[in-house]
Amino acid sequence: MTRLFALRALLSGAALLGLAACTQQEDTVILGYIEADWTYVAAPASGRIVEQSVTEGSQVTEGDFLFQLDSTAEEAAVAEATARLDQATAQAVDLSTGARPPEIKRLEARLAEAKARLEQATSERDRILPLVEQGYAPKSQRDTMEAEYSAAVASVHAAEQDLKVAALPGRDASRVAADAATQSAEAAKSSAEYRLNERRSMAPVSGKVEEVFFRTGEFVTPGTPVIAILPDNGLKARFYVPETDLAKLKVGQTVSLTADGLTAPVKADIRFISHEAEFAPPVIYARHSREKLVFMVEAKVPPGIGLHPGLPVEVTW
Repeated sequence: MTRLFALRALLSGAALLGLAACTQQEDTVILGYIEADWTYVAAPASGRIVEQSVTEGSQVTEGDFLFQLDSTAEEAAVAEATARLDQATAQAVDLSTGARPPEIKRLEARLAEAKARLEQATSERDRILPLVEQGYAPKSQRDTMEAEYSAAVASVHAAEQDLKVAALPGRDASRVAADAATQSAEAAKSSAEYRLNERRSMAPVSGKVEEVFFRTGEFVTPGTPVIAILPDNGLKARFYVPETDLAKLKVGQTVSLTADGLTAPVKADIRFISHEAEFAPPVIYARHSREKLVFMVEAKVPPGIGLHPGLPVEVTW
């Protein structure tokens, strides 16, 4: 009887040990930490900061004004480009509309004068020609009348052509050149306005301003970060998984995160698994021996749960 109890106790102990081993294997915890994908807002050009609307801790929305650089030179360039565009546009319109009304009236008056001279020359020629034929006037007078008549006809013809030309727009080549000059002026204005707009920097994402590197009155160079923003969805959990557990994870899989201060585990979706193995660093965020190969894994942390960059977390799946 005693031996039977002893055997039962031994079997029960073995079962408990096995269950404990299975539970321990299922509840394996990987230690990791919270990291941020910062958004650095830099100045696209050099200049002195003349206005700034945010400080550390400010909450910004995408499109909010952040800071402005001195834009005196850019404003002058826009004004010059605008004036050149107006000039080119006016020249193109002038070539496409022909002569002005006063110029047309002057040419019409010249045509009327030429016609009057033609009528007078015609009358004189008709009067002299019979006299020459009858011998009452010399032939030289006939030649003079003929010459005056021909000159009057030519004057009328020239005045008519001048009036037609004045009503026409500029030559095709001239109009093409004027249109090209207008397009060039428009492009120059757009370029100047773009450079002017670059002097004002807006928030590219919604989030919290974590750090301001330069303030009003300071000079910045192109590409130098001025403000660091932590996007609302910019947190991720980074942890290292041993090679023996890598097959259990895949991109899109959900893991649970626990950390000090959280009342309940937080769900995070794996978005990246490194394709290259590495040896565990001296300070490793995993409960495994340092001789094993590990793979870096990153999981997207949902916004608004109270986690901060650098905070250690426990990851389970």
